[in-house]
Formats: sequence, structure tokens, C-alpha cells
Amino acid sequence: MNSVVSATTGAVHGEAARVSRRDRFLDAAHGLLAQAHGEFGRGEFDLALESAYRAALRVAGAVNAESPVIQRRKRLPTSAWDRLALTSQQGEAWAGRFARFSRLRGRVASGIETRPSPLVVAELLDLAAQFLDEAVPGANVQGMVA
Repeated sequence: MNSVVSATTGAVHGEAARVSRRDRFLDAAHGLLAQAHGEFGRGEFDLALESAYRAALRVAGAVNAESPVIQRRKRLPTSAWDRLALTSQQGEAWAGRFARFSRLRGRVASGIETRPSPLVVAELLDLAAQFLDEAVPGANVQGMVA
């Protein structure tokens, strides 16, 4: 892909400039979700948890990037989940589902908890796939957990 990123403004020029922020977030989510499934299949539940959580964050970023509510507000929360909750009732429901994994993610990332439950990780993978499928209807990413 031929593109140039300005060192002073961070603006992207060229082919990459035609890809929306939403699409970049969703592409990243697809990649992270595929990575999470591979990690889950290898029994790397800590890595699968992190990848699935990051995939869900990217989907939230895509939804937030397109939300007129988010674009109009001057003061926004810093949390992606709190921002997602502002977009709609559906966004609020998704935010609540994923926010409950934040503490576990932090405990695993800090090494306090080294082996998350495969059932919990599978639940997060399934939720992330559902969220991505809802954001991109027809993506057919549900049910990919090994």
C-alpha cells in the first residue's frame, strides 16, 4: 500500500487515506479475533483473553468512530466502554458485557492471575465474535471457538 504519513500532523495521504477509521478498527478486530482463536486452540488462554479483549475494543472503536453522539460531545470519557455506552442502548449493553472482563484482563496482564478459566475465555471469544458480527453483518465470525 502506497501511503505517506505526515511527521508533523499525523495525516495519512495516498491509498491508506481512503480507508475509514471504522474499517481500520474492524480490520484489526478481525485479525485479533483470529489470533485469539489460534491461541485458544493452543491452550494459551491468557493470550487468547488479551487478544479477544483487544478485538472487542477495536469493534468498540469502530462503533465510536461512526457515532454522531461521540462526534458532537466535547468532553468524552477516556474508557472505550464508557464511550460505547453513550452511543445507544445497544452500545450500553455491549459496554456492560465487556467491562466485566476488564478486571480479569488486568489481573492476567499483571501476572496476578496466570491461568484464566478456558470457559471464561471462550465466553469472551464468543462475545467478541458476536459484537464483530453485529458491527459487520454477514462477517460470519460466530462459533469459531475451538
